[in-house]
Formats: sequence, C-alpha cells, structure tokens
Amino acid sequence: NVIVIEMITDEKGSYYAPKDITAKPGDVLRFTLVTGVHNANFVADSNKGVAGLPAASDLLQLPGQTYDFTVPNAKDDTKLFFQCDPHALLGMVGTIEIDLD
Repeated sequence: NVIVIEMITDEKGSYYAPKDITAKPGDVLRFTLVTGVHNANFVADSNKGVAGLPAASDLLQLPGQTYDFTVPNAKDDTKLFFQCDPHALLGMVGTIEIDLD
C-alpha cells in the first residue's frame, strides 16, 4: 500500500498534505515534492525507543521528486513524528500512527 504525502510551499506556508497519517507496517509513505525545497526527517529525539529510523532524506528540490519510507514493524501501536528540517520551526511536522490491527 503506497500513501502519498505532498510537500508544499504556498501562500499558506510550508506543510505536508496530509500531515497526520495512519499506516500499517510495510506500507510505503511516498513523500512527493510539489513546491519548495523540503525533506523528511524522523528525528531520533522525537521518536525515543524506536529502532531502525532512517537518516534524514536529502532535500528534494525538483517538483515530482520523491522519498520513500517503509513503515517499520512495531511491538504495539506507535506514533512516529517527522519534520522538514528547514521548516520544522514554521510548523512543517507530521505524525504516522502505526496501526497493528
């Protein structure tokens, strides 16, 4: 199952659409650049106790570029936090609820 998350900068600011996702282990989150320059980073400090987090993605600069993240297995329902490093303080953050049911 592939879930597309758009990365956007427009008159509303810089943001992910959608920013809050529910996914199952093995689902692929496809971060897709629409406008702006963005990345996706699952910061270890915000995801304590979660093993196997990827390094931050490269900055995507060309519309249509993608970064794929495969949702990891979890022991129980877990929430992962991600951010765009250059725009996190502007509110470009999101969550993934890992649903084991």
